[in-house]
Amino acid sequence: MLIITTYVLLLILLFVVTDFIKHRFLLDSNNSRKIVHIASCVTVCTFPYTLSNSEIYLICFIFVIITSFTKYRNIFKSIHSVDRTTFGAEAYPIGVLFATYCFLPLDKTAFIYGMLVGGFSDSIASIIGKYYKYKEIIVFGQKKSLGGSLSFFMTTVIISYLFIFILGIELSIISILIIAFILTMAELVQTFGIDNVTIPILSGLTLNYFKHVA
Repeated sequence: MLIITTYVLLLILLFVVTDFIKHRFLLDSNNSRKIVHIASCVTVCTFPYTLSNSEIYLICFIFVIITSFTKYRNIFKSIHSVDRTTFGAEAYPIGVLFATYCFLPLDKTAFIYGMLVGGFSDSIASIIGKYYKYKEIIVFGQKKSLGGSLSFFMTTVIISYLFIFILGIELSIISILIIAFILTMAELVQTFGIDNVTIPILSGLTLNYFKHVA
């Protein structure tokens, strides 16, 4: 129970500190949100080595409640005050929960890969897409941009290459490009933050598929 409490307090502290930074330095909500997203993703990558599945499920359940309550009460503007309709903050712990169910405890590699793509690629795409707005399109009533999608693709290629290099996984560059393309298309057509649920799972599944057919 101590380790669960530690993780919960650590993540709440992350929200509080990012809220302070946002107000102190007038940080854009999109940027503060992505700081939390990336930091949370890195933290979650340690879960398989310190927590059982049931403990991860409990943490995810706690944060579904916390993010839903703080959004309703207009607390933690660093993650909730964005200029579009999104359920990304509430969806993220659900994505972690489903990824845990799909991959842990046996397949830590797929779980961590999914978290990294969901955290870094999505965040870079959001930031680039918002500020450069190259060839914007409307998907289910929300704005997306081809510039953001290209950023997602390139970030996923880099993450994939470094990931397989560090872990010694045999995967061709063609496979990496196909994986990045599939995940980019999946991210492009999803709105309202639902990709926080699907991208980590799809990333892990796609990596495993190409590992076995390589």
